[in-house]
Amino acid sequence: MAITHTQTVTELTILNNSDNIVSEVTVKIVSVDDSNPEVLTIESEESYRLDTSGGTGASGFVAYNDLTQSKILAWDAVKNELASSNIKTNHEAWINSVKSPPAPTEVSKALPW
Repeated sequence: MAITHTQTVTELTILNNSDNIVSEVTVKIVSVDDSNPEVLTIESEESYRLDTSGGTGASGFVAYNDLTQSKILAWDAVKNELASSNIKTNHEAWINSVKSPPAPTEVSKALPW
């Protein structure tokens, strides 16, 4: 079956001034195998620091009140960090190990007498 991944912005940290410049984004990644979503679901969160050196004059700056989840997930810094993260790969490996557990390296055997 198919494993789907969803990404949700769960927290924004801003600089402590009146400009409301986002300095860190926390994203929750949820991976679900549709063959048994109740059992085969895993989630993780990652936080990504942003370069705030350009202030409100930075190219592409978006005022805090105009931010949307889709705009934030499209920011190069966030998009690149999500793309380079191993979370999706690790989630898929976990789901596959639950679906098809590896054979144990040792087993009990009846005594030969």
